[in-house]
Amino acid sequence: MKKYEEAEQDYLSGLKYKDIADKYDVSEGTVRQWKRRYWSKENVTKIVTKKKPLQKNVTRKKPTEKAIEELSESGLTVRQKAFVLEYLRISNATQAYINVYGVTYETAKTAGQRLLTNVDIQNEIKRLQKAKLKELGVGVFDLLEDMAKEARADIGDYVNFGAYDETLYEDTNGKPDKNKPILDDDGNPIVSHKSWVQFKNRDMVDTKVIKTIKMGKDGPVIEMHDRNKSRDKLIEIMGEYVKEEVTEDGLIDAIKNSSVFGENDGIET
Repeated sequence: MKKYEEAEQDYLSGLKYKDIADKYDVSEGTVRQWKRRYWSKENVTKIVTKKKPLQKNVTRKKPTEKAIEELSESGLTVRQKAFVLEYLRISNATQAYINVYGVTYETAKTAGQRLLTNVDIQNEIKRLQKAKLKELGVGVFDLLEDMAKEARADIGDYVNFGAYDETLYEDTNGKPDKNKPILDDDGNPIVSHKSWVQFKNRDMVDTKVIKTIKMGKDGPVIEMHDRNKSRDKLIEIMGEYVKEEVTEDGLIDAIKNSSVFGENDGIET
């Protein structure tokens, strides 16, 4: 097989002119001449690399951004829209009304609550709240699970504590003398009742239900989320589902069977 015939096969296999020229120690011009004079026009196909269309860097809007745009296009007045955003920011209808309308507290405490009864405003607040939860990746069952944890939280899971009795002794050379107990008026040793508290290590507890840990004047203080408040909220949610007769999704049964309530905490539906 002659060089130009071998070169044709190389070209068909994908080699470029320069690579073929280097392989057979000829110039690129010679290779092009071979193509024109000897290579079959039916077999020779030029390999074209298709360029992928450049994808435009389109930034997707966050759920809250889209929801705010929809709020802007809603039929609410400018101040009503501002009230919705302010209420979502601080969760206080009275203060939100003061901030937006510039009125006194006495006026706002009534007007703010009245504004919250406006169906259109309620819908916008719910829609924006839902968008924010979606953006955060938080669903209703995530929140229910957190409330259930708070409702079932046991302080014993976070601290060890106990009590003990200690007999008081007279000091000898600055140390308690076990042979000389301090006696009361009846001649009996005086016993001091003492107690102790010790936090469990952080890696041994679920810290989600702890509200705060701080240093008080008498030592460290641990505060849990309000257990009764979480229970009341769960009962309220369950009651709403009962009233709406939403039983097909099994929410009530799921909560009943999830150890949210103890054996004696029964709930009637």
